[in-house]
Amino acid sequence: MQLEPLAELVRPDAVHRRLYKDPAIYDLEMDRIFKRTWVYVGHESSLPNSGDFHTMKIGTEPVIFVRAEHGDLQVLVNRCRHRAATVCQVPCGNASTFRCHYHGWTYGNDGRLMAVPFPERYDHDVRPDLGLVAAPRVESYRGLVFASFNESIAKLTDHLGPAAMSYIDRWMAHAGSHRLVALDQAHQVTVDSNWKLQVENGIDGYHGRFTHRSFFDLMQQRTGRSVAFANSLPTAQAKAFTHGNSVIDPETTNKAPLRARIATLPEADRLLAEVRAQVSEAEYEELLDALTGPGLNIGIFPNLQLIGIHIRRIDPIAVDRTVVSVRPLMLDGVPPQLNILRLRYHEMFFGPAGFGQPDDLEMFARVDLGLDDTEDEWIRLGRGYGVEESIDGMQVGNVTDETPQRAQYREWARLMRADS
Repeated sequence: MQLEPLAELVRPDAVHRRLYKDPAIYDLEMDRIFKRTWVYVGHESSLPNSGDFHTMKIGTEPVIFVRAEHGDLQVLVNRCRHRAATVCQVPCGNASTFRCHYHGWTYGNDGRLMAVPFPERYDHDVRPDLGLVAAPRVESYRGLVFASFNESIAKLTDHLGPAAMSYIDRWMAHAGSHRLVALDQAHQVTVDSNWKLQVENGIDGYHGRFTHRSFFDLMQQRTGRSVAFANSLPTAQAKAFTHGNSVIDPETTNKAPLRARIATLPEADRLLAEVRAQVSEAEYEELLDALTGPGLNIGIFPNLQLIGIHIRRIDPIAVDRTVVSVRPLMLDGVPPQLNILRLRYHEMFFGPAGFGQPDDLEMFARVDLGLDDTEDEWIRLGRGYGVEESIDGMQVGNVTDETPQRAQYREWARLMRADS
């Protein structure tokens, strides 16, 4: 694909439908975005023991995110160096070795080639040279682990930037003195639409009161309180940082409605009473405040979002197919009843049978249908354009502005035009 036509597909306030539908653009994204920038792979706490692993893809590359025997976190390409068969077939587990079942080549969980059947038929020892390929850069910030196949990429903190890191700090510290621990299992949703629709949606403060109206109406009915969603509050903001990173920040304006929803959970009164009996009054208030999460939506381009109490990883599978992994974080060292409520709270909106995700999936399907051949080929992202403020190197708009989406596509265009 010629670079000049590609550059014409992104305007300051709109993007062309081909970004979502063109397989050639998708293939270029897998190389120029997912192979060249930092991509989120997992949370440190999800691999607590040596040998723990998760399998996934970085773009088109199948990988194993693993804690090796020596304790280091590595990202290994899930492909035997002999005849290219994948060496690990399960989504997660614990293993000291990965064995290719095609010809028996066996690798340690640090990627070293440990055994080759019938080695005498080789004229030299191939083991030192044919270990599993590893991503050359793996770095972590606040337990969030990223990998890159671009050996010369700047360090992770440069990609995140100070503003985004300050919001990550707030999100990761919302449990006060209690450590956040990722659940062993995540639920996954396969979305029949382009990956960028999910990236846009997670940092979209405009759609909530419309797409999710049934949820807010129900909460108002059950709590007997007015549920003012953030997009009706003038103090709630959308902010865009460097490298396509962004946040929806309602500050403290939506904390009361979040806490009010706790009462709608099954057996909430009994479970809260049991928590209260086990901790001091001060700790109880801290735990109650942490139960719902910090109320921030944080997006780290291209594939990480921190929303509610969960970490969301977005994995492109094809130009019209995406897998979204949702992994809640629990609180370490608290009464178990608190984490039961925390998980039930998460499931109420974000779980497989929750209110939020089915609504969004329906909207993705409608957008994907609307992106088929049409006379109107532009997706408009101009809300707030020209009136958002520039403050300390970031763009700041109202929470309903499409400030995050414009930042996402500025970074998309920068990476897609990059020569290296």
